[in-house]
Amino acid sequence: MKKGFGIVFVVFVGLIYSCGSNSEDVKTKEEIESSIKEMEDSLNRMQVDVNQNTQIPSLANQELIDRLLTYYHNFPNDAKAPEYLDKIHMKYSSLNMHQKAVQYADTLLKKYPKYINRAMVLESQGFSYDAFITPRNTKKVRYYYELLLKENPKMNKEKFEGLQDRLKHLNMTFDEYCNFQISTVSNK
Repeated sequence: MKKGFGIVFVVFVGLIYSCGSNSEDVKTKEEIESSIKEMEDSLNRMQVDVNQNTQIPSLANQELIDRLLTYYHNFPNDAKAPEYLDKIHMKYSSLNMHQKAVQYADTLLKKYPKYINRAMVLESQGFSYDAFITPRNTKKVRYYYELLLKENPKMNKEKFEGLQDRLKHLNMTFDEYCNFQISTVSNK
């Protein structure tokens, strides 16, 4: 009797477990990519349809971020993983969630050192720490801008010189530096 009960119990637990594990939750790479594209298209349509003074609900943006993260976590070695991390970084920046943005950008820079848009991410990091992250961290600003200059010696001459000048004046906040630049130009 106990043996029969044990077998029934094991079969019952197995049945519950197999019914409980929803195989629909496991998505393929293509399904996740498709859901990302759908969400991006929806957000683009919302941007076109809404009044310029109206903001797209943050839940819609968070849903896109969640889909991008799902892809990144499930396929970290895929060629699209760094691109999707970059999109997450940019989306958080656009939502003025700069602390989260720099965290994802740091992950991108560390895990994918050969990422094709690395220079743009480095510049974004320097600017975020310079203008948005409080308290302002001049060590981080210096680190990202110097790394950008070191890794991209052939960048546009004007941008290169602008970054070097910014590094010389890190004692000024970003706003102070902008005002300094304006006064310098108007005094010429």
